[in-house]
Amino acid sequence: LRDFLNGATALTFESEFIEMGPLRKNVPGSVYVFPNFEAIDRIQDRLTQKRLLDEFKIPTSPWRPIENETDLAAAEERFTGGFVLKQRRFGYDGYGTFVVRAERLPDPLILERSAAGFIAEAFIPFKRELAISFVRSRRGEFVALPLVETVQKDSRCFSVMGPVAHPGVKKLGAQVKRMMEALDYVGVLAVEMFDTKSGLLVNELAPRVHNSAHYSQDALSCSQFEYHLRAGFDWPLPKVSLRSGGFAMVNLLGEGGEIHLSRSGLGNLHWYGKSENRPGRKLGHINVLDASGKSALRRALKWRKEFTL
Repeated sequence: LRDFLNGATALTFESEFIEMGPLRKNVPGSVYVFPNFEAIDRIQDRLTQKRLLDEFKIPTSPWRPIENETDLAAAEERFTGGFVLKQRRFGYDGYGTFVVRAERLPDPLILERSAAGFIAEAFIPFKRELAISFVRSRRGEFVALPLVETVQKDSRCFSVMGPVAHPGVKKLGAQVKRMMEALDYVGVLAVEMFDTKSGLLVNELAPRVHNSAHYSQDALSCSQFEYHLRAGFDWPLPKVSLRSGGFAMVNLLGEGGEIHLSRSGLGNLHWYGKSENRPGRKLGHINVLDASGKSALRRALKWRKEFTL
């Protein structure tokens, strides 16, 4: 690792699900790291992530740490409408996440599945799930990508549609900007949210380019990947520019069978070339542009039916 990093100018992350200790010890001082280690540390652990949101008064669901059976019972008593038990570290796409219905306490042995512990969040009824990605550069430039509506299947992102609107997104953007400035956060930060009757509630943060913004490869004049690298190399961040009135992305989730891809002209296919096809695994995605997000999504879902995975 040290030999590899000695030849690097900068280091960034495809995923926050790694141990930071070996990196901290081996990154030469000449290598620029973005986002910085402190930001990754605080966001990759759901407990410290929740504390971070609370610190900057960013609305999120009520929560509490869970370390033992007593904590589980306390969560059941506090969250009478049910709660979501989330592994603090290395949980994603539904892995390490368990929905606990009211008056049905889980087996305490579930706590042995993660040495890092868990948090419990109140189960939140919502109208829709939303996501947005923000970008901050080394010189402090800040841009927000379009707000999108997401649909999850089995805790995995299935589709994204946009742009959509919400009256609370401007205030949220200002709060996230203050947080990113305080952390000296550089790069793309994805924010997943619930649209509730009381307003936006942040569900999770992701310190990286994110599945919910893959539409940007075709729908924007500058993709999330280019924004991320521009931020880290301190190049100017272009103004966000849409190439069409609407867009949609649909994930290609594995089903474990023989794969047949469709090369339809409805949009653009992005195939990841993964060697293993297992149920639920993200194997690629398709992007479709149209006059509106809804019409783009209809076309994308129609095209999705031509794939066998």
